Amino acid sequence: MYLHRYVDADIMAAGILKMMTLHFMKEGEVSGYDIMKKVESLTGEKPSTGSVYPLLKKMEREGWISGRTKDGKTCYSLTEVGKEHVAQIKEAKCGFIKNIYQSIALANETFDDAELQALMEDMHNLHRGFHPPDGQGRTGSVSSNSDIDALEKARIERLKLNPREEFVQAVLDNDLARCLLKTAEIHGHFCPGSALGVMASAYGLNRLGMESISSDGLENLMAVVEINACFADGVQAVSGCTLGNNALVYRDLGRLAVTFAVRGRDTGVRVRVLPDFREKVAEAAPEFYPLMEKVIKDRAGDKKDAASFRETGREAAFALIELPFEELFAIETVRPDLPDYAPITESVICPGCGEMIMATKVIAEGDGRGLCFSCAGGEYRQVEGRGIVGRCYYD
Repeated sequence: MYLHRYVDADIMAAGILKMMTLHFMKEGEVSGYDIMKKVESLTGEKPSTGSVYPLLKKMEREGWISGRTKDGKTCYSLTEVGKEHVAQIKEAKCGFIKNIYQSIALANETFDDAELQALMEDMHNLHRGFHPPDGQGRTGSVSSNSDIDALEKARIERLKLNPREEFVQAVLDNDLARCLLKTAEIHGHFCPGSALGVMASAYGLNRLGMESISSDGLENLMAVVEINACFADGVQAVSGCTLGNNALVYRDLGRLAVTFAVRGRDTGVRVRVLPDFREKVAEAAPEFYPLMEKVIKDRAGDKKDAASFRETGREAAFALIELPFEELFAIETVRPDLPDYAPITESVICPGCGEMIMATKVIAEGDGRGLCFSCAGGEYRQVEGRGIVGRCYYD
């Protein structure tokens, strides 16, 4: 059967085995031995007890499953949390299938390779084998592009209800590569700093638990970041705490550190980067820091240097996320100092420029009373590369 052909010999890879185990438990209780037999029947490869039972214990500790022992045999079933994860995995697969399908289709059209064409046919057969149309057996019509478009539309509808669904699942799975890819969508490139922010956030949120991971950006989960550098974008992307939703507090301390806390709890977690992280970066990508000096600090170099800098940044970023957390970070429990919820302020019209201004951002007294800072030539503060800087309009 097609499944046998495309399953890697190392079927016991933790991610695959975990998904298969969750799938089996949807239908009821199963023991470790049951799982081993079911996997073998599907793939032709029997997992070892050393891969199945530690995984079950880990999933039980995480609260995804619960065990019940009777007559010396332990059977496991899904908890409510586990059922929620199964539903999320089932929904996320649509985008995954689409990406694979479209990539192979594009390669097939580009190279017209016989082997690619055979793979496309097998993909069709595999799809219809697992998803037969209503009223048919395990053979049926090949999926069309309209089917894939429908899956994507369904995905968009789900994301309308929970826009961070896919990010939440990546954090739960500790899928740092996926988190880094998503972070680059707002950061614009890959680099060690954003990778460190991703790692610090994923680990910190998992320490706080599901309530923090599934935050909706309404200031329940708070992130206090201590530097306005690439690290901060990793924090914003993974945690969902941003400057715009007021769940991100920026403390101008110049340290690669972030504190996560849930309002109403007495304690939070502070994650800081260890000072020797640069050695890890230099080991992964020796040219990164020399190129950063040339391209970013000195603003010199040509397009080739800039391209090399981006490439080495990508190499370093993906190398870092493969390292054990303890080699790069320290974590501690802290009593967080959080600001109050962001106030909802009235808006007023500046009599000078006619623009609508927050009432708290106008001159309160004196000759310029009621004017915005711009019209009054007043002082203001802005966040820039140097941190929080005081400025004046008429400097």
